Amino acid sequence: MPTFERVPIGQILEPETPSRASMDDRALDELQASMARDGLINPITLKPNGELWEIECGHRRFICAKRLGWTHINALKYQPGEICEGAAKHAENRFREELNAAEEAIWFAQERDKYNLDEAGMCDRFHVSADYLADRLRLLRGDEVVFRALLAKQINFSVARELNKCPDEAHRRYLLDVAIQAEYGAARIADFVRQWKAQNVPSPTGAGGGVASEAPPPVQVAPVCCHFCGGSRDPYNLVSILVHKWELEKIEEVLSQLAKG
Repeated sequence: MPTFERVPIGQILEPETPSRASMDDRALDELQASMARDGLINPITLKPNGELWEIECGHRRFICAKRLGWTHINALKYQPGEICEGAAKHAENRFREELNAAEEAIWFAQERDKYNLDEAGMCDRFHVSADYLADRLRLLRGDEVVFRALLAKQINFSVARELNKCPDEAHRRYLLDVAIQAEYGAARIADFVRQWKAQNVPSPTGAGGGVASEAPPPVQVAPVCCHFCGGSRDPYNLVSILVHKWELEKIEEVLSQLAKG
């Protein structure tokens, strides 16, 4: 089993074969700022190399610790045979999953309510700007279907933000389907929203819609149907729910038995 220790920086070697060919300077600066503010949240992982210790996981954290002038760093020290060298490094980077904007929005709202925080308190607690915080929380006040698509990672944050700028629900949902099926980015969706507004929102002088412009190209969208009746009428009266597969199977079994009388 590994031992947890505060290891002198001078006893640690950088990895002979780093997993990253290069490091993003901005991301490294952000990590350094976080470590300076909050300390080291996750210890680095070390393996023996002669009389010293070599980094298996946590190269970026080690670099930031050196930049900050730390003399020691928290580490898990593995003895030979206790860790699959290389595989652990690969797994730590490959299987790490960041929060997406929808997950952040839910988390921020929960923390706000739990600790009764105002905007300034939220920004101070989570070290984010007011704009960053507002952008996430605004998602919760936008279209629920757009939010669920973002939560399911069918679209990204920028696309969701542009979709929510469309005031017409039916057209917004259509553009959501277009964004998912055609994999359009935020810039293309923003163009479609501007075109719709030009054609449908009255000008300040009271004149009619704007000049004709490019409409979104036709996209073959899979029909949205009710899971139980199979019908596709009134698609925007359909609701999205999350349910375990085994619970859904139980519901289907009960309905099947009822149908048979």
